[in-house]
This record gives sequence, structure tokens and C-alpha cells, in this order.
Amino acid sequence: AAPRRLIVTDGLFSMDGILAPLDSLCDLADTHDAMVLVDEAHATGTLGQSGRGASELLGVEERVTLRIGTLSKAVGAAGGFAVGTTAFIDHLWHHARPQVFSTALPPSTCAAASTGLQLITDEPDRRLHLAALANSFRDHLAQLGLPIPPGPGPIVPVLLAEASTAVEASAALSDRGFFVPAIRPPTVPLGTARLRVSLSALHSQQDIDQLADAIAAVIPMEVRTRA
Repeated sequence: AAPRRLIVTDGLFSMDGILAPLDSLCDLADTHDAMVLVDEAHATGTLGQSGRGASELLGVEERVTLRIGTLSKAVGAAGGFAVGTTAFIDHLWHHARPQVFSTALPPSTCAAASTGLQLITDEPDRRLHLAALANSFRDHLAQLGLPIPPGPGPIVPVLLAEASTAVEASAALSDRGFFVPAIRPPTVPLGTARLRVSLSALHSQQDIDQLADAIAAVIPMEVRTRA
């Protein structure tokens, strides 16, 4: 029998805030008779017309074999999920060791997750507001000359290259009342240390404008140019 082939990717990359090229990966899977697994942890609730993630946003839901994700980010609960065909889920239910040997979630957690998923469906204005904030924040940072990669979601990295620069900038922002963690090796490759901004639908336009100005104030111009 031919070996099984599986392409595994994030939908929205957690440290770069960029989308995986899911359409190209699905084409590759078709060419090589492979399955596609997409981790939607950072895209669930934030991307797609219905909040179903990067696969929905890019129109490849029917081409993705299995989608997994967490209930602890946008959903606001705990635990995780796997979405696929009935046959695939039945197989995981009976053969996946993490499932077989895991304790079930408490009913209260399941109820919280169910409510969170319902809110994602029923209140799209939260998602639209978040998308508008993310776009505005990226535009503001770009106008200030700060190095940021393009992306559609609420994860916005400010690339600073050196780990020491990122740590110092994070501490300076904390002194100004902003929690923006410094991400450095080995979490990211050498020379790509960064500040990782995670926006929320609870933020306001004023919040993100103040944060953008604070980031610009704590990062010297020569560092922006070098990064």
C-alpha cells in the first residue's frame, strides 16, 4: 500500500501573524494524494465570514481533511476540537492516544465553550471591529516607520532583530501601562526577535492609537531602520 501523506500547517501563524498559503497546500495535496491538517488555533473566531478560521477565509474548507483548534483563545473557555468527516472523527475517537487517555472536560467548561462558539456566530460585529482595529493598527505602525509584516488578523509582530532590544522595549512599554511580550529565540529564529501585539475586540481605537505611539516612543529610529 502507498504510504499515507499528511501536510500539517497553522492557518494563521502565531508569531508572524501571516496566513498559510492554504490553497497552494491543498493543490500540493491533490498532486501527491495527501491529506491536509490545519491548526486553526489563532484563526478560530477571528477570521472568516462566520469566524471558522483561515480555511473559511481562503475558501478551502471542503479541501481540508482535518481542522484542529483550541477553545481557550477567542472562544474563551478551555480544551480543544477536531473537525473532519464522520469516518475520520470516529477513527480519532477510538485510536488517538491523547483522546483515549484524556479525562473529559467538566460540563461547565463545555457549556462555556458552547456559549463562546454561539457568540462568535451570533455577534459578527465583534469580529468586524477586531479586523478594523488590526488594519488601523498596522497602518499606524507603518506610518511611524515601524517594521511589521502584512497580515489579516489580530496578531501584529513588531520586528526588532536583537533579543535585547525586544526585551528593553517590552519593559519600557510595561512602564507605560502596556503588556506587550518580547518574543526571542528559541521561540523565533536568531535575528528575528520581536514584540508580539495581540489585539482584542474589547480594545478601542484610542487604545491602539496610544499603543502605536508608545511603541514608536520606545524604539529608537536607528533600530527601526536596522530591523
